[in-house]
Amino acid sequence: MKTFATDLDRLAFLLEADAALAIDPEELGTDAAEQTAPEEQAPGKRPKYITNYIGSKQKLVDWIWKNTPDKVGSVLDAFSGSAVVAYMYKSKGMQVTTNDRLHFCHHAAKAIVENSSVTLTEAEMDALIADNANAGTFVRDNFKGIFFVKGVHGVIDAIRANCDKLSGYKKDIALFALGKTCASGGFGHFSSSAEGGQRKDTPEQFKARFRKNLERVNALVFDNGKTNKAHHGDVNAILPKVNADLAYFDPPYATEFSTTNYEKAYHFVEGLMVYWKGLEINKDSKTKHYATDHQTVTKGNSSAFFETFLGNAKHIKHWLISYRDHAHPNESQMKKIIAGHGRSSRMQSKDHSYSITAKRGSASSAKERLFVCVKGTSAKASEEKTQPMAAAANFHTSIPVELALDEDAMRSEAMMGATGDPQFTFILCRTGTNRNGDHFTAEELNQRHMTAINKKVDLQHSQDFGDIVGGIVAADYQEDEQGGRIECVGELYAADTPNAQLAYKLMKRGIITQVSMECDYEEGECSVCHKRFKSKADYCTHLRKFKGRELSGKPVYEILHGVTFSGLGLLDRKGADEQARILQVASVQDPSDEQQPQGESLMDDKDKKPDPSSSDAAKSKAAEETPNAELEKENRELKAKVSELQKKIEELEAEQKAAASKARASQLIGKLEKQGMDFGEERDNELKRLAELSDDAFSATEAAYEKMAKTHTSEPPPEKEPAPKKAKASDESPMRTSAGVRPHDVDDQKLSLEDRLKNGFMAAYNNRVGSEATTNA
Repeated sequence: MKTFATDLDRLAFLLEADAALAIDPEELGTDAAEQTAPEEQAPGKRPKYITNYIGSKQKLVDWIWKNTPDKVGSVLDAFSGSAVVAYMYKSKGMQVTTNDRLHFCHHAAKAIVENSSVTLTEAEMDALIADNANAGTFVRDNFKGIFFVKGVHGVIDAIRANCDKLSGYKKDIALFALGKTCASGGFGHFSSSAEGGQRKDTPEQFKARFRKNLERVNALVFDNGKTNKAHHGDVNAILPKVNADLAYFDPPYATEFSTTNYEKAYHFVEGLMVYWKGLEINKDSKTKHYATDHQTVTKGNSSAFFETFLGNAKHIKHWLISYRDHAHPNESQMKKIIAGHGRSSRMQSKDHSYSITAKRGSASSAKERLFVCVKGTSAKASEEKTQPMAAAANFHTSIPVELALDEDAMRSEAMMGATGDPQFTFILCRTGTNRNGDHFTAEELNQRHMTAINKKVDLQHSQDFGDIVGGIVAADYQEDEQGGRIECVGELYAADTPNAQLAYKLMKRGIITQVSMECDYEEGECSVCHKRFKSKADYCTHLRKFKGRELSGKPVYEILHGVTFSGLGLLDRKGADEQARILQVASVQDPSDEQQPQGESLMDDKDKKPDPSSSDAAKSKAAEETPNAELEKENRELKAKVSELQKKIEELEAEQKAAASKARASQLIGKLEKQGMDFGEERDNELKRLAELSDDAFSATEAAYEKMAKTHTSEPPPEKEPAPKKAKASDESPMRTSAGVRPHDVDDQKLSLEDRLKNGFMAAYNNRVGSEATTNA
């Protein structure tokens, strides 16, 4: 019976992946497609995962492999979890050692990593599913009504009792398959007793799923020619005892969103492994989890946690540390911890989704980090020079940069984001001095390139929220013959905003051809006197007068320290650097149409080049695949929420503007009333009218009112009208010349408030025009 057609299918089972995958049969031999168990992998064979689902776990494992140092023959997976990374290294022909404190994870590693030949027979699999009158009733008694439908609880009790009839690797296989079956469906974990988290399998369906998982775990067993070992214990007790070329760490960590206790999240499966022997269930809790003294990693203790286990791994030459963004310690603190143990490190990043978190939001969609660490004598000194990434920036600059398309990325991932947004790659910044006189050192760019991630792409450095058309989703520092550079990947939100759609069209048609980088920085250093400044107001004479120019035949520039990249602007004209231009833009296509070359190996050899001759077959296969309806629905819901949120933001902004307009109108009315102006019954109407005026109209009205108020206060109080007298020359207004100037008009009638306001407005207008004419003259 054929269970797994290929090695890739075996690993997909471990990964719980839905993506379509392909493998080069030549990597496994001509009969590989017909095998039910993998052939031994020669140490030099390095297969590669291939998937058309961007951001999937297959990509992540392949990414870990690509960052694995050369000439590594033995690996320790210190927090092995589901053992997928350990299994990947085993398939490379490496000697693998695993460790995990959880029983379920230990059984998984024993079954598929340490075990090289033992499998279950058909009869043994049938016996595991059989009824058992002597089975315990712990699951039925304590978990009734939660996690599973009626009848399944008793099936689990029976299967667990049957597992105890086995021993050694056979029992490991059975318990691994049972735990995996229990975790399937629902939320995938046991942190909620809500109806949505209940698995829907009937008792017969549960048995069938368990039987299928037994067959699949059986098919994962193979011999790579090495002696592999799975440990079960505290990482700090195991580390000093293990000698390996590489230690891979995927530890638990606290994030800004939550702290994850895997034992509590999978308490049902973990308790089932020992049938709750020695464990005390909290019967008052809705999920019936058991009490544990295991300390959760939190923001407060995370630094000490990392310091301790890394300190116990000093004897291992190479480290790979899986991490994520928004975690504690942060990336800068992690680098300092690593440097404190005599290691130099570089950090790689990749989009990733975490299955244990919510399906939506920042907590699930994250940036996976991978610290690649090696022993180095100068690591600590260089890390201590790093400025805190959270420090406030005192300077800002914008610099034209070159935009280029990564053809390999476009071929393998169709240059599309997870939501179908078109992507592009570009060089954000290079080492050296630009035409603005800003100088970037290689050390600075290497340390600060990650600050560009999650920053905006906008139109012409606009600060208007509506002009944001995309974002920067990835960044990496690389070196070439011209020096160091930061390469980034950007996305255009063409499906979400009209401005982004227009920007995309203009970029495709070559109308928008320039881009410009923005950054803040904490300190600037003069290239001439080497003085440092925290404010441009304090610039020395060299920078103030000669920055970007020459002084005595030498260039004057500012060396930037503590750089934080803040965004990218799209320009419709040439900037300071004519070479900073867009070279190519990806075409929009449906994510379901993404294609991949067929015939590549499962995990590619680092030196092996892809075979282009097999691309047609892969295209045919990809065209037959249907879109993932669940992802499309989720994308629609997310876009609807974004639209709803944007609408609420606009409503709030309108309310705030209306409140501010009303406040300034009320302030003006009050000021005028203090000056003696009486609005009478028209006060409320006038207040409403003023609040509805635009900024320019309000300014003009305010000026008109001010003039009226001055006129009103300068008039003397009315007196009793004296008897008429004969006019005398000395009592009349001075005579005016006849140079086109008419005498003063006499206001001999009572005007309405509206007429008075109109006259005042015109008077203010005439006064302003007269002032401007005088100035221009």
